[in-house]
Amino acid sequence: ARIGTTYDLTTLVKPPGFFSGFFKSCKSYSLHLSVFFCALEVLLGLAMLIGYEIKVTVIITALLIGFFTFLTGYSAYFNKVTDCGCFGDFLKLEPWTSFKKDLVLSFAVLVLILGWKHNRSLFIKGKAHFVMGIFSILTFAFGIYCYLYLPIWDFLPYKKGNDIKFIMENIPEGERASDSIQVRFVMQKGQDSVKVTTLEYAKYAEEGYAFVRQDRQLIEEGYKSPIHDFAIYNLSTGEDLKDKILNSDRYQMLFIMPFLSETDDESLSEIKKIYAWALKNKIDFYALSSASLEPTRLFRNKHKLDFEIFAADQKMLMTMARYNPTFYLFKGSTVVDKFSGCDLPENNELEDLMKRHAPRPDSQQDKPLDIAPPVDTTAALNAALAPYE
Repeated sequence: ARIGTTYDLTTLVKPPGFFSGFFKSCKSYSLHLSVFFCALEVLLGLAMLIGYEIKVTVIITALLIGFFTFLTGYSAYFNKVTDCGCFGDFLKLEPWTSFKKDLVLSFAVLVLILGWKHNRSLFIKGKAHFVMGIFSILTFAFGIYCYLYLPIWDFLPYKKGNDIKFIMENIPEGERASDSIQVRFVMQKGQDSVKVTTLEYAKYAEEGYAFVRQDRQLIEEGYKSPIHDFAIYNLSTGEDLKDKILNSDRYQMLFIMPFLSETDDESLSEIKKIYAWALKNKIDFYALSSASLEPTRLFRNKHKLDFEIFAADQKMLMTMARYNPTFYLFKGSTVVDKFSGCDLPENNELEDLMKRHAPRPDSQQDKPLDIAPPVDTTAALNAALAPYE
């Protein structure tokens, strides 16, 4: 949720909008602000539960809810962010739904303000300070850890075990394949204007009505795959590599760098070793970035990279890489595992991963069943009774 909030805050800086200048000034600190706000929300919730410094807690909560109510209202009105980042990919809310949620929370805070005198602390002052101090350290440490080493609970469509091709191509049962659109034709004859359906169009045309415009109204949205922008291009040739990657049954490595300027030297040093190992073992390796051809060429020359860097949509890469850079191991179109740039795997670790996911040559499903020959039960019974006859 923290990185999702970061992306939403970053999106808000784009004009137009009366407050775009304010959001632009926050752009450089969007990650820090998202971690801070998420941690603050957790700590304020804990403070309310234990009755810690209730007056100060309620005031800060009111200011925070007021700020986010304004933020979600601004986002919904100007259509700046298409889904709320409050809960990350665990629970996606539309902008207006998120705004209504904040209005409900604002009412709840108002109740707390009116009744704050009736709250009592569960701990004596010294113990309360200790509890809040420990939880503050743990909350911020957890947020920083999840950023540096990827989320502990992964709700992203590119999580470990997901088959990217299957997600892209399959529609869940009960979902519409496409949008349901109602089309109406606006026709006019003199001062008389009517809206007609496709079936009625010919009739009104014969009566002398002239076509003015076509109105399209969305009745019901079709299913939108969580992975709809997966595309990878060779910058030099313009070749689309999507089908090659998704239709492969081999092991593949993807090194994701949404922003080349934020990719550190240590990660590049480690990935060079992985690339050399992949080359030796004939494993497909793709480095991806959203940069154009010239910045990519300069980056490769500066860091003396032997591998080519392919192009992909920035939003897709930001979804795949919650840390810049992130490394993926695929088997075919299925994610075997992924690693933060802070914790890139050793070659022997990758080899072990591949061995664990490789199909067993002696798999039981490939062996013929060991079936015993049929037994003649009548003959066996007669043979057993023969001595007693």
